[in-house]
Amino acid sequence: MTGSIFKKLEGMQELSESVHDIKSLLSKLKKELSAYSVFDLMKVQALLENECRYLPGNYRTKVKEKMCEQIFSNYKIILSSNNSQDRELDMEQYNDFLKIFWQRLDNISASEKEKTVLYFLCAMYNIFITRTPPHPVGTPFPGGFCVEKIEDEYYCPVKDKQTENEEAICKFCIAKQDDRVK
Repeated sequence: MTGSIFKKLEGMQELSESVHDIKSLLSKLKKELSAYSVFDLMKVQALLENECRYLPGNYRTKVKEKMCEQIFSNYKIILSSNNSQDRELDMEQYNDFLKIFWQRLDNISASEKEKTVLYFLCAMYNIFITRTPPHPVGTPFPGGFCVEKIEDEYYCPVKDKQTENEEAICKFCIAKQDDRVK
């Protein structure tokens, strides 16, 4: 991405100050994501490929598939979303999420920021708008377990292990800990 990692937003002020409900959040997400070019997305794809290159064969294939779904499918869904819910946004939770977002951006390399921004924007959509986990159903984790949906509930094999991780967004995820994983 050329220039700032933010194409149109005026830094975090617009994400922090102009978002007050689901509609305004979706509007900001669409504004930011619409500025991504196909070349920006290709660069993020290359970063994902590089990140997965040392994973074992079948696991690598599944992880790449779910990472692409998590980012690129969400990207397309957000841009075409007509979600017009007039529902309140838990502003305390949202602002806590933004703190993690900005802290993460301060602690990573410039090349990682591009992928991280896209990941976090897509995660905001899942967590705050659709009320779904940021990792899609079927996302594998070491040990052979994956994110699952059983009836109307989502389950994650690593949720409890990540809730104390200051950089993880797991504490915002609606998935419950998969009790089969100890």
